[in-house]
Amino acid sequence: MLTKNLFPKYPIFFLAYLFFTVTLFANNELIIEIDNPKFSEKGLSDKIYEIKAKRGLKSNNDLELFTVEGKFKTEKNGKWIYMEAEKGNFSQTNNFIKLERNIVFYTNEGEIIKSDQATFDMKNDIIKLSKNVSHESAEGLVIADSSTITNSFNSILYEGNVVSTFKNQEND
Repeated sequence: MLTKNLFPKYPIFFLAYLFFTVTLFANNELIIEIDNPKFSEKGLSDKIYEIKAKRGLKSNNDLELFTVEGKFKTEKNGKWIYMEAEKGNFSQTNNFIKLERNIVFYTNEGEIIKSDQATFDMKNDIIKLSKNVSHESAEGLVIADSSTITNSFNSILYEGNVVSTFKNQEND
């Protein structure tokens, strides 16, 4: 009986309440938790990558990852590049991953690049690292504000405050 009396007296209130309720439920996106998500690609252009995590949260086309590991190679005879990070956000539509906290990229040849933030554009094979970047190899150590890696880890650009230390190699 009370609702019968409310509607004729306050139709604007009822419509506003209905609109608010519909808008609230429309903005809530469905989030699905996934254990051990894994995705990979082997393309005709010899690009190979595999990324996996201990846990993931999927919403729309994005996948938030926790304890991320990966490996990739961009050409048939290219070197394998490995990746680790505490957290990542993978966009399936763009083949793009944003990484956070304790990020390490490394190769079988002993190259190790670390940073606190990074992005990996898998479509264009571009890795951008920022915050506390360090690159250790057999030749020495480079520390920089940011770095961009292209051409299958063969081209590395350092930016910002860059400090390098080279190891002495004695000739036999």
